[in-house]
Amino acid sequence: MDRFAVISDIHGNLHALEAVFARIGKLDVQGIICLGDIVGYGPFPSRCIDLVIKHCTSVIQGNHDEAVINEQCEAGFNGPAKEAVAWTRSVLGPLHLDALSRLKTTDHPHASVMCIHACPVEMITDYVHDARMAALAFDGVDRSICLLGHTHVPMIFEAPRKTLEDGSIVSIEPHELISYVPRNEASVSLDSQKRYICNPGSVGQPRDADPRASFAILDLAANTFTVHREEYDIAAVQLATQNVGLPTILAERLAVGA
Repeated sequence: MDRFAVISDIHGNLHALEAVFARIGKLDVQGIICLGDIVGYGPFPSRCIDLVIKHCTSVIQGNHDEAVINEQCEAGFNGPAKEAVAWTRSVLGPLHLDALSRLKTTDHPHASVMCIHACPVEMITDYVHDARMAALAFDGVDRSICLLGHTHVPMIFEAPRKTLEDGSIVSIEPHELISYVPRNEASVSLDSQKRYICNPGSVGQPRDADPRASFAILDLAANTFTVHREEYDIAAVQLATQNVGLPTILAERLAVGA
């Protein structure tokens, strides 16, 4: 397979996930990669788990997925996030909890592709959101392309391929990176002589001031990464979020992409 759809950070938002899967179905992909956080924040955790397991060829465990099955992992979460994790834990049955526990933390769906939810190097923060963090993160990247999510913002970081005589990779400095903010449906070319960290943004809770669901297509034959945005029924998800008693802010932020 060399043409993948890449989704991440669904966060229990069924309406956004269904809209994205419908769009992906029209884009001729050979597999779908999910970079984690199927649950957390949103009101439809079980149905989102079902759809992801059914449709995705590779699924990574996100930090919210892990926190639902391990309370110790929610220590760094803010108040609304903790409330959402506790609520999600209370409504999921044993089969869905077991499914979350079995997800991989990393995967290599292609010889040139590494998948992880957040930063591949343990640091103070695992949000790869700028050149400084990306430069550090590249130390943990073991393939030409690393796909990750977690920030809820679509982004591409390009790094030179620097190696020693023994083939080991040399660390890079932030000023050596090129950062791209992908525009909707504008393909970014990936140079086979460079290394990349690519983030598809968030399906269920975008944070780049664009409330539309975000996902990407990685085409390894054409060497491109293309972000797509998709409209969905935000009002319906907001109402469902409030109806189950989740914090109001988790519904309000959907409308502004923040």
